[in-house]
Amino acid sequence: MQKDVDFERYAITHRMYGCIPSSRKYVMDTYVRPGMKVLDVGCGDGQHLEYLATSLPKCDLFGTEISQIRVDRVNKKGFACAKVDGPRLPFHDRSFDAIVFFEVIEHIPEADVDLLLREITRVLKRNGVVVGSTPNYPIKRYYDFSHRILSLLRRIPAFGGSDAKPPQSASETYPNESTTSLPKEARRRQPWLIHKIDRLFADDPTHQFFCSFNRIYRLGKSHFQDVELFTTFEATAKTVAISSPTKFFSHKIVFVFKSCN
Repeated sequence: MQKDVDFERYAITHRMYGCIPSSRKYVMDTYVRPGMKVLDVGCGDGQHLEYLATSLPKCDLFGTEISQIRVDRVNKKGFACAKVDGPRLPFHDRSFDAIVFFEVIEHIPEADVDLLLREITRVLKRNGVVVGSTPNYPIKRYYDFSHRILSLLRRIPAFGGSDAKPPQSASETYPNESTTSLPKEARRRQPWLIHKIDRLFADDPTHQFFCSFNRIYRLGKSHFQDVELFTTFEATAKTVAISSPTKFFSHKIVFVFKSCN
């Protein structure tokens, strides 16, 4: 993993909580079934593991995280979570029936993406499945900007910051899932207006791999037998063909990769 990204600080300032978007629930409910052994790669603070634990025993649910702080949080919730420092996964071949991979690939250095996907195929059982999501660039930047404009006008709550509260309904972004704030010491060096403008146009500084539907499709096909793609309009997962122009306007890319027999 890239060393100049401070994921421990990120874990402190950006706890992952709140409602899981219905688009993610849909693919988990559809493809992750009772009796499966599941790995959540980049499991954050364990919110997807907690959701899966409503239908699967905790002993069949595992996670990995680059942040020791998040590993400790997930372990305290009763899940087995391993700390990783790179794309290698500390599990035997063919260990899991399903892998959860939500909002992770964008944080991986581009040079490590193929290696991580090879690791995922290695630990995935035959006929296994990967369910995941990632921001859809470049339209993601429009949604960032419009959301911040509306939050400045107090039309919607602003996400981000340690005092953010969970939303009352499913949305496409967890509170605190992406940061747009500068460190306090940097803000003190900036005039107030410049800081506000920077915040308005900022992207998540931990994003390193920028995906589109076409890019995710090509990646999936290079490592898996089958790829299914979904748009997330109104936080609802809807199947979309790779040739459909509607995919360009979806805030998130939800994907399902299926391994070969």
